[in-house]
Amino acid sequence: MNFRWDYDWGLWAIALTLGFFGLFVLGSAAPSSGYVLRQGVWLALALFLALAAQLLSKPRLFRLAPWLYLLSVVLLLAVLLVGREINGARAWFVFGPLRFQPSEFAKLALALMLARVLAARPLERLWDYALPLAVAGLPILLTAAEPDLGGAMVMAAMVAGMFFARGMPWRHLIAGAATLVVLFPTVLWPRLLPHQKERILTALNPTRDPLGSGFQVIQSMIAVGSGGMTGKGYGQGTQSQLGFVPFRHTDFIFAVVAEEMGFVGAFGLLLAYGVLFWRLIALALSLPYLEDRLLVAGIFSMLAFQVLVNVGVTLGVAPVTGITLPFVSYGGTSLVTVMLAVGLVELVYRDRLLRVL
Repeated sequence: MNFRWDYDWGLWAIALTLGFFGLFVLGSAAPSSGYVLRQGVWLALALFLALAAQLLSKPRLFRLAPWLYLLSVVLLLAVLLVGREINGARAWFVFGPLRFQPSEFAKLALALMLARVLAARPLERLWDYALPLAVAGLPILLTAAEPDLGGAMVMAAMVAGMFFARGMPWRHLIAGAATLVVLFPTVLWPRLLPHQKERILTALNPTRDPLGSGFQVIQSMIAVGSGGMTGKGYGQGTQSQLGFVPFRHTDFIFAVVAEEMGFVGAFGLLLAYGVLFWRLIALALSLPYLEDRLLVAGIFSMLAFQVLVNVGVTLGVAPVTGITLPFVSYGGTSLVTVMLAVGLVELVYRDRLLRVL
């Protein structure tokens, strides 16, 4: 079999379709055409890196995992010390006009490293979780310290998906859920910043402060509802174009899709994501080795959680966390990360018969 060209071309196609659709939406949602141009350059770079990753073999990729993980931790530490603070979070390295968010790179490095660690040992006793949780906890805590609660939540969701895919005894699942129920009100909630608490309370009831913390969500909900079946037309969304919808090219870009393209456009976008997730699940089930399945499960969990939360924020059923809509929202580092994630899935699928561990 020629592994070099044995790819799932449907996965490549849906990822590129979503990327180009993102450029199309940004043509209406972005404040200026410069954003579209920059996103186009990032899309080209993202595709180049995803294709360049195919030069690696799967065994070499997993051998690089500890070094990539170590590099990601160093970058997360460095950004806390010398990074640029933007929107209240010290999460960026800024090099002239370019910005780099190391937590995005850390997601993929963590997925690779955790796949290796989980595949090497069963989860039968409680102390079997010590090393995997330590590996997962370090980048999550460093990301939360920026503070980037959204990025930390995405990593946590990815880790949870990988643990579930690894196979956990039901008693451990129940114990883990009970621990979270206890920790949230006693440990996590008291340590949240005031604006983070306010976002959670606003998600429960956006009308509690309609001119303050609830304004963004309420305007987004109005935009979504006003789109009707077929929308107001490309570039004709009144809520979006008149500035009522905040961050319409990033966090709330789904509101632009729903307002200008209506239910048809919004449903079509969600259907495209559904096809993407279906292909990821199908590929994971076809892989013979555990470490490969775990990696794909992590990437699936990462992308699915981002879509779920981003759309949920737009509809007013999830707290505003700054999580972008994969492939569609403006953001170079995010676009490179999700496209490179697809490239890693294609790589392990191509080399699925090569053993690593």
